[in-house]
Amino acid sequence: MNSMSSEKLEELRKKNIEERRRFVKLWAEYVRNHEDEEWSRQQNTVIDSQFE
Repeated sequence: MNSMSSEKLEELRKKNIEERRRFVKLWAEYVRNHEDEEWSRQQNTVIDSQFE
Protein backbone atom coordinates (compact mmCIF):
# COMPACT_ATOMS: atom_id res chain seq x y z
CA MET A 1 0.00 0.00 0.00
CA ASN A 2 1.40 3.38 -1.00
CA SER A 3 0.82 6.16 1.44
CA MET A 4 1.61 9.79 0.89
CA SER A 5 4.28 11.48 2.84
CA SER A 6 3.27 14.18 5.27
CA GLU A 7 5.12 16.68 3.06
CA LYS A 8 3.03 15.71 0.03
CA LEU A 9 -0.19 15.92 2.04
CA GLU A 10 0.79 19.37 3.29
CA GLU A 11 1.57 20.47 -0.27
CA LEU A 12 -1.86 19.26 -1.45
CA ARG A 13 -3.58 20.98 1.49
CA LYS A 14 -1.88 24.30 0.68
CA LYS A 15 -2.76 23.98 -3.00
CA ASN A 16 -6.38 23.31 -2.09
CA ILE A 17 -6.51 26.40 0.13
CA GLU A 18 -4.99 28.55 -2.62
CA GLU A 19 -7.52 27.28 -5.17
CA ARG A 20 -10.41 28.01 -2.80
CA ARG A 21 -9.15 31.54 -2.17
CA ARG A 22 -8.74 32.15 -5.91
CA PHE A 23 -12.29 30.98 -6.51
CA VAL A 24 -13.72 33.15 -3.71
CA LYS A 25 -11.92 36.20 -5.13
CA LEU A 26 -13.11 35.37 -8.64
CA TRP A 27 -16.70 34.97 -7.48
CA ALA A 28 -16.59 38.19 -5.41
CA GLU A 29 -15.32 40.07 -8.47
CA TYR A 30 -18.08 38.55 -10.60
CA VAL A 31 -20.79 39.49 -8.11
CA ARG A 32 -19.46 43.07 -7.90
CA ASN A 33 -19.49 43.46 -11.69
CA HIS A 34 -22.83 41.85 -12.58
CA GLU A 35 -26.38 42.71 -11.74
CA ASP A 36 -27.91 40.91 -8.76
CA GLU A 37 -30.62 39.42 -10.96
CA GLU A 38 -28.06 37.87 -13.31
CA TRP A 39 -25.87 36.07 -10.78
CA SER A 40 -28.85 35.22 -8.58
CA ARG A 41 -30.60 33.54 -11.52
CA GLN A 42 -27.42 31.58 -12.25
CA GLN A 43 -27.13 30.43 -8.64
CA ASN A 44 -30.78 29.39 -8.64
CA THR A 45 -30.12 27.25 -11.73
CA VAL A 46 -27.23 25.49 -9.98
CA ILE A 47 -29.17 24.97 -6.74
CA ASP A 48 -32.33 23.81 -8.51
CA SER A 49 -30.32 21.30 -10.55
CA GLN A 50 -29.32 19.59 -7.31
CA PHE A 51 -32.97 18.69 -6.68
CA GLU A 52 -33.50 17.05 -10.07
